[in-house]
Amino acid sequence: MKKITLATLALTISAFSSGVLAWGQTGHRIVAEIGENQLNDKARAAIAEIVGEQKLAILSTWPDEIRSDTKYPQTFPWHYVSINDDESVYDFHNRSDKGDVLEALYRFEKKLRDPKLSQQQKWQALSFYIHFVGDIHQPLHVGNRHDRGGNNVKVKWFGVDSNLHRVWDSQMIDAYGLSYTEYVDFLSIVPKDVQQQWAKNSYEDWANESKNMREKVYKLEQNRKGEDDLGYKYGYWNRPDMEKRLQQAGYRLGAKLNEIFGQ
Repeated sequence: MKKITLATLALTISAFSSGVLAWGQTGHRIVAEIGENQLNDKARAAIAEIVGEQKLAILSTWPDEIRSDTKYPQTFPWHYVSINDDESVYDFHNRSDKGDVLEALYRFEKKLRDPKLSQQQKWQALSFYIHFVGDIHQPLHVGNRHDRGGNNVKVKWFGVDSNLHRVWDSQMIDAYGLSYTEYVDFLSIVPKDVQQQWAKNSYEDWANESKNMREKVYKLEQNRKGEDDLGYKYGYWNRPDMEKRLQQAGYRLGAKLNEIFGQ
């Protein structure tokens, strides 16, 4: 009975919340769907004990949906990490004492391995973990400390006012008009050896990959008025990288959940 209650609660929150950030709803659900498709039987059964019949894609957006809830103010810094161009993601000295996405991944992985946690605590930990695996693969969630992860970089997307963060969160993804399940089917199949190589990398490696995309992400195109007006050209050059990050996040999520629950 408790499982049904938790699932119903999450679906209700999802249906009425509008505070969706960080890859956007579709992007996070793409990552979660790819991850769920990789689960082995033991991991799938263990996760079902936590979430019932609920899809991981539905869990994946809850951490964004509660960001405007006054009960969870401490969670806001957990969605990103700020690292200057000349800093290393492997250096912990300059990190926020309020936490960040790297610290959050380690913390929630530890919670998922804790047999003493209640079902509700594990449900929340799993939701946060799925979400933050997605966040760290969005290149603008490994920010440069100067422009709020591209939110302050005002651009136009096909002539409509936007910002660079929103372009990466949702607008490039939503341009195809696909549901998250359709997008997963649309993405190319990743060979097993590539999946296995991706799974070997650490959380810091994931963040470093996002940081290394920074130069290309910020290479903007201007219109005749001198405005940063992004469209077909920017999408053409960046969409393959965006889709690779979604795939890396999804396959790595599946591998980590199999490691945690499926051994």
